[in-house]
Amino acid sequence: MQGLHVSQKESMEMRENPYFRLCVLLAFQTVMDAKKKRKPKEETEAITVLARQMNAFCVKYTAKIFPCGVLGYANDPGAEATDLAIERHIEELRSNETTRLPKDRETLILFCDRLQQRKSRRMQWAFYAKAKEEALADLVLSYMDEEIEDMAAEAEA
Repeated sequence: MQGLHVSQKESMEMRENPYFRLCVLLAFQTVMDAKKKRKPKEETEAITVLARQMNAFCVKYTAKIFPCGVLGYANDPGAEATDLAIERHIEELRSNETTRLPKDRETLILFCDRLQQRKSRRMQWAFYAKAKEEALADLVLSYMDEEIEDMAAEAEA
């Protein structure tokens, strides 16, 4: 493969829709694994078509599993700005295999905390997609028990 030729519209769509970007990555792997001899333009078309089908499937079927807003990232003050800064560093890492992180402790802690939240959210998606209501209820009760124990420990301190 000489290179993936992506139109400006598709490039913009991938930047604005991280789920479509994931679909493109999965479609790319699928098309490349098929080991068919194709011209670069045909590969790009096959990848784009498959990515759009994957994205459409997810939009249609995951909306029932993950209602809008249920799995959004925590809406902490400044979360959007932090996410944008993190994304710039991620893009820089992808492009250059290096990035210059901020040197101040406060920003590094902010990045670390936000990346942990995002990783946790991705893991929750996988769990929620398969979990039955009973398992979710058990998890909620265990978290509530932990809250009670934590509050009791704080009150004693």
